[in-house]
Amino acid sequence: MPSAAPSRTASGSTTPLLSETTALDVESGSTTPRTPGSSTPRTPKERTPLPKFQLFILCLVMLAEPVNYTQIFPYVNDMCLRLGYARSEKEVGFISGLIDSLFAIVQLFTIIHWGRLSDHIGRKPVLICGLCGGTFATILFGFSRSLWLTILARLLNGALSGNLVVCQSIVSEITDETNEAQGASFPTSPLPAPTSSDCAAAFALISLMWAIGVIVGTSIGGTFSRPAEQLPWLFGTPFWETHAYLLPCLLAACISALACVSALLFLRETHPRKLAEQSLRRQLKQVQAGKGVLGTALSYGTISEHEPGEVGPMRPTIRELERQAREPAPAKDKPMSYAQILRSPGVAKALASAFMMMFINQAWDVVFILWAYTSIRLGGLSMSPLELGYCLASAGAVGACIQMFLFPRIQRATGLVLYPWLLAIVGLQFAGAPVLHWWVSLWGVDRPRGELVPSTYVGAVGLLWLGRVAAMIFPLNFIVLKKVAPSKSTVASTYGVAQVCTAAARALSPWFVSSLFAVSVQHNLLGGDLMWAVMLLLTAGAVAFTWDLSKRVREVERAREEREQEGRVES
Repeated sequence: MPSAAPSRTASGSTTPLLSETTALDVESGSTTPRTPGSSTPRTPKERTPLPKFQLFILCLVMLAEPVNYTQIFPYVNDMCLRLGYARSEKEVGFISGLIDSLFAIVQLFTIIHWGRLSDHIGRKPVLICGLCGGTFATILFGFSRSLWLTILARLLNGALSGNLVVCQSIVSEITDETNEAQGASFPTSPLPAPTSSDCAAAFALISLMWAIGVIVGTSIGGTFSRPAEQLPWLFGTPFWETHAYLLPCLLAACISALACVSALLFLRETHPRKLAEQSLRRQLKQVQAGKGVLGTALSYGTISEHEPGEVGPMRPTIRELERQAREPAPAKDKPMSYAQILRSPGVAKALASAFMMMFINQAWDVVFILWAYTSIRLGGLSMSPLELGYCLASAGAVGACIQMFLFPRIQRATGLVLYPWLLAIVGLQFAGAPVLHWWVSLWGVDRPRGELVPSTYVGAVGLLWLGRVAAMIFPLNFIVLKKVAPSKSTVASTYGVAQVCTAAARALSPWFVSSLFAVSVQHNLLGGDLMWAVMLLLTAGAVAFTWDLSKRVREVERAREEREQEGRVES
């Protein structure tokens, strides 16, 4: 059959047929040009151009949440004592653990709805809402001088922080198997010969920005808390003495505000259904203006006299385009219910693993801050907020390098087998902390806060750097979730369910480990080391549970491939 000829407009110019122009694959979310009769948009090995500027804006958006979340870590224990939230150093763990948990507690009940909402109204509006809310809540936290206002600010910050699940969805939608490696190596040159395992690289970008956020947030919190004392030549006024923890909150809020403005002006919508609607609306406007792909010769429901039907396939009429614009989403693109997602093969195992992974890692992050701040006599290291902030920032820098350069190569070589081994590394941290305290106590248990022997810094930084190696499990967990996700059209909903599990872990873990540490110190249980022993046992259990995770994921992938093959044969 001869190919369809281009239509001629009243001015004599030619415009291609709609079937020859860019078509939007609603099912897959692809915007790749296709020609009639083509079954795939491009050859598998052709590399899709990477939207680097969009990735840059997305990185700025992803930076805001970890900065807001971590900037309180260096000073939260000092804040509880200074503002009278805790009556003594022994009780600090109960209050600071509560404050740390509140962010994740409320996020537990809201994160899945943010992901679901982004599946319906698009990714960009949800991101903007989260950034605005985070900016306001962080400023409110800085002005708070009562426990109840501090709690309210932390609750608001958690309730309005749904951006991570949306960012995960955007990364999935703007990358494919040909450029996911570029997404991770951005802004460096592309990695050669991308394979399906290169999705590790694209998702490592999320962990990379979290690591950078830790650097920025903890540096801000450690350097600019109590500015009237640490920087008296700039902030030696009664206002900054009264609001001793406002300055780091203001700086963190500025980063959120900058990310919000950048996303509002430059970030593009990536949701497949929204892209389909935008494409159809553009086509309709072009047709109605007489400049579109149909030309001016096509009327409502009629065939152009310049273009007989036998020259090619019938083109859609204006009424058909209007109907598609009103109902752009095919039925099979509708989001699955939560029950359907949970019943999908491999999802329950992946969600349980995500919960354990987050619980163990969050427990270490929280208890290290409390333990390092606690005096040596009570089992800690007696660090000042400034020293603690610098130690955490150095760990964030190491983590950024690991995520950018080391993780993609290790993951390509090992695959998901790496998952339980990374959990085991956290067990080494729990075992090493009491050893470091024993060593530090040999040099005296009554040393003033902040006046530590050099070996204290070496040991503390070593434990933190070990944790950055273990943090490679976070992008690995994203890969697990992507591989077991039921369908492409429910990516955000699947990540939302996973975020509920990890938010539950982030809610329970700080309170559990901080309270257990405080009880161990108060009652000298197991020589004050009961908390370390309990967390070591829990880590061992998590390693045992996730030992066969990679095998389960491979089974899910094989089953999906078999179903797809059967579907192709039937069609």
